[in-house]
Amino acid sequence: MSPSLKNSLLVVLLAAAIVLTGAGLVDKGLDRCGLAYLDSANRDYLDAAFDKALAGFLVLSGIKSGLAVIEGSEVGVGFNLQIGDVVQPLYDYVDTAWRAALAGGSIIAVMQLALHGLDLVDHWALTLLLVLVLVRQLLIWWKPDWQAPRQAMGRIARFLVTLAVACYLLLPLSVTGSAALSRQITAPMIEQTHDQLESIKEELAPETLNQRFFSKDDASGLAALDIKNRLSKAGKEVMALIDHLKRTTEQLAGLTMKLIAAYVFDCVLFPLFFGLIFITMLKSGIGYFFEFRK
Repeated sequence: MSPSLKNSLLVVLLAAAIVLTGAGLVDKGLDRCGLAYLDSANRDYLDAAFDKALAGFLVLSGIKSGLAVIEGSEVGVGFNLQIGDVVQPLYDYVDTAWRAALAGGSIIAVMQLALHGLDLVDHWALTLLLVLVLVRQLLIWWKPDWQAPRQAMGRIARFLVTLAVACYLLLPLSVTGSAALSRQITAPMIEQTHDQLESIKEELAPETLNQRFFSKDDASGLAALDIKNRLSKAGKEVMALIDHLKRTTEQLAGLTMKLIAAYVFDCVLFPLFFGLIFITMLKSGIGYFFEFRK
């Protein structure tokens, strides 16, 4: 086969590949090779992770609402200030955990949008790469003495290869690796933390606290006029409530730390870890493919 015929055949093949890629047919073929399963698994994981983050966010929002009611309530004479002082640290921990759940859910939503965006642009990155290869091949064929444009196109081609592979594999594989680690390490911690937060939410409900720590005053007659006894009783009830809130504060401090650590690993460290691994492998592979020195 003559060189002219080989070049003509290569140009025709590249033009056909450009048409197939731009029409999305190449994506359908890659989906059948396993990318569809990878994309579906990532979507299922991110949907489940977002639902968990949303559930934790709603539970913490309920706790914040209950604590706001407790902090602004008046119990007895001269005790409302003491309760407010004890509730404030508890409220601060709840607010910190609430912000962590909000940030974690937001990052997960961003990752969902990123995967959806990649589905829309990945085949265009591959199409642009093929167009560049076609133009470079035409220059080699028609203008063999134009070295500078061909070298510039070679550098651009390396970038487009990196971009195309990153769109098809880098982020999806990073999410898949993060999901595998999350199921084994952080998911049980998050579920356990959410269960304990749900229990705390029920315990801190104003109705529950009122029934648990404050008995109904059925005194009548002369007993109703015994202010000293009533103040002593109210003081004991309030001190019991304060002790309970202090213990809950300590428990919630530990839960807040666990929740923040779990979301940091799930939403930042795990994706960053796998992203760095895959980008290093990608750069090394492309560098070897194009045979250029570091």
